[in-house]
Amino acid sequence: MLLSIKKRQRYLKTLGYYKGEIDGRAGKLTKAAYKALQDDYFTREEDRDGVYGKDTEKLLLNAYNVKTYTKNFKLEEFKCKCKGKHCTGYPEVLDINLLKNLQSLRDRYGSINISSGLRCKKHNSAVGGSLTSRHKRGKAADIHNSITNTLSGRKKIMASWKTLPRQRYTYCNENGSYPNMGSAVHVDVR
Repeated sequence: MLLSIKKRQRYLKTLGYYKGEIDGRAGKLTKAAYKALQDDYFTREEDRDGVYGKDTEKLLLNAYNVKTYTKNFKLEEFKCKCKGKHCTGYPEVLDINLLKNLQSLRDRYGSINISSGLRCKKHNSAVGGSLTSRHKRGKAADIHNSITNTLSGRKKIMASWKTLPRQRYTYCNENGSYPNMGSAVHVDVR
């Protein structure tokens, strides 16, 4: 079930896309706001149609949640890396606890870069992600910064993650166990 039009209008207004009254009617200003949001974030032309459906809903919720629950992350940091080949870039809604916990790490360690956030099923498969990957559910990210260049730094980030609310699991390339991770640290939430 999609958000009510009033809630869409409130979220779009918070994001700066909607300038009209919160009236629950999908008029010209509301439809223009849908299109402007799509134009800013969707890669593929066919997804930028101004129609509000499940893909635009996921995009709106993601944009709103990143703005609401983080201080200095940008939605694009979480975008699926398939570059529009298989999805809109935002195939699922990011978990609020993931966003809050990532912000906690960024507050503590400064720059935290996301090397892998959301993944569509096809991209997840292409990068060797597990069938049950939490990236596909908006509940995981692979992160890195200058601290994660060393194993002791990765372990420090992992130890910090384990102290955060609703965290579930974290791992890194330790003793060659996950060579495709490089210097990144995987974090996820329940």
